[in-house]
Amino acid sequence: MQTSKLARLEEQAIRILLEHEEGILQSELWHMLGISSREGSRLAIKLEKKGIVRREKVLANERWTLKLIPLIKRFDPSPLFGAPCPLCPFNPNCGPDQSVSPVGCTLIEDWVIRSYREGRKEVS
Repeated sequence: MQTSKLARLEEQAIRILLEHEEGILQSELWHMLGISSREGSRLAIKLEKKGIVRREKVLANERWTLKLIPLIKRFDPSPLFGAPCPLCPFNPNCGPDQSVSPVGCTLIEDWVIRSYREGRKEVS
């Protein structure tokens, strides 16, 4: 399998795995990707080595097979919307060992408090 094809298959497999948080039988994944079991096994091993899936032996249709359990989750960036850091003029100098630190940043503190209050209003 060529490197670019494998990378494309990995990307497609990850998209499918993100839709199946409870896991998916490896044979179902191979079928969805349109690849052979040999290619699929190689892909599963690579995903497991990268920490993207855990392979678990399961009994399905009276046969032992492997279920791929995703170890990754879909990321929801919406809680970060409005955070001051991307537009902060001090951003280039901000960090644990820098002259400016997020630990005592009043911009972050104000944003967190404002976000908390807005969230409380939505719940009420």
